Amino acid sequence: MTKSELRKLSQNTCVTAAIVSDGCRDYVVELIHANGTGLLRNWRGKTLRFASLSEAKRAVRYASHILLRVRVAADEACTETHLKESGFSDLPITKRVA
Repeated sequence: MTKSELRKLSQNTCVTAAIVSDGCRDYVVELIHANGTGLLRNWRGKTLRFASLSEAKRAVRYASHILLRVRVAADEACTETHLKESGFSDLPITKRVA
């Protein structure tokens, strides 16, 4: 889904944008709506990647809800002594009203 498709879809449907951060990499956006899920892409179909959280938030400003989906590496977290792969946690991001 492109940014313009997101804008059109969000006028009629509840769309949740999950900004995904996995370690020290860039951010990608997963869009979740009634018809399914997909990544935010450019007009050529290539997945959009963002260098900063604020840039990703601007790109999905038309979404109904915005989440930050993060994963903390198991070896860096204060968990039990046996290490296992840690999952993702969702943190809601408050949209700024302009």
